[in-house]
Amino acid sequence: MKESFSSFPQTRYPRFEGQLREAMTDLTNLEAQVAQYMALHLGDLSFETGASLASKVGVSEVTVSRLLRRLGYEGMRGLKRELQSELSALEPVDETALPEPTPPPFAAVMELEFKALRSVFQQCATPTWRNLIDTIDAADRVYVTGFQTVRGIAEDCARRLALAKSDVRFLSAHDSMLAEWLQTTVDEKRHETECLIMIDVVPYAREAPVLAEFCKQTGRKIVIVTDELCYWAKDYTDLVVHARSRSGLFLESTVGITAAINLLVHSVAALHPENTESRLDHWKAVARGLNVF
Repeated sequence: MKESFSSFPQTRYPRFEGQLREAMTDLTNLEAQVAQYMALHLGDLSFETGASLASKVGVSEVTVSRLLRRLGYEGMRGLKRELQSELSALEPVDETALPEPTPPPFAAVMELEFKALRSVFQQCATPTWRNLIDTIDAADRVYVTGFQTVRGIAEDCARRLALAKSDVRFLSAHDSMLAEWLQTTVDEKRHETECLIMIDVVPYAREAPVLAEFCKQTGRKIVIVTDELCYWAKDYTDLVVHARSRSGLFLESTVGITAAINLLVHSVAALHPENTESRLDHWKAVARGLNVF
């Protein structure tokens, strides 16, 4: 199957890709941009030089060299030797020697999806997660936004969270031109706090960091749920959930992202169980009155 623009590279360099993934959160912005490009173009790295790689990413050769040293390689030659070593270590599969019964379809994908879920659940045990949930709970108004292929997930998140908390809305910056955030007087929202939950994955929407910067400048809290390659989220907030998305499918998987959102909604609801139960009862009564189900 032909890969799409954002699909998982069918690579044979799992060790190097693991290095990139583990190092991503500790890199500078420029280094992270180079690492992200490498992760998305693993099959082409053997044809690159430090200069060509720097030119394609839009950084200096010094940045590329610094990243390679950080990863333990002596320039592109050292990296290419590592990639060749990984490739040579793989033995061809003898289909006639496969054990019976054969592994289930998508066995490798399944293992990577399990790892993605495990990572999300592990993040739920961190102080960052607790701060994230408390921030959403304390906000007087919560907006949820998402772009491109995950816009639908963001809309679903807004609807689910609205069952647990009052004044939750989906925000589409293009559709409404941020009319929701207009202020007619200086003191209109002085005593209100607002929080934006942003969901974005590769290829990141151009408006995502712009909107995050706007939140930062206007004092709005922001929570970002994103994939493992996102290097810019930490510039705007410490409240970031990284959900692994690369599992070998045609498009990046949304299993981790969806799990993170489900746990987020549950965690917010669990803070005030009596209020949540009351909201659900009222919602069910309204839905029955409308003959929705």
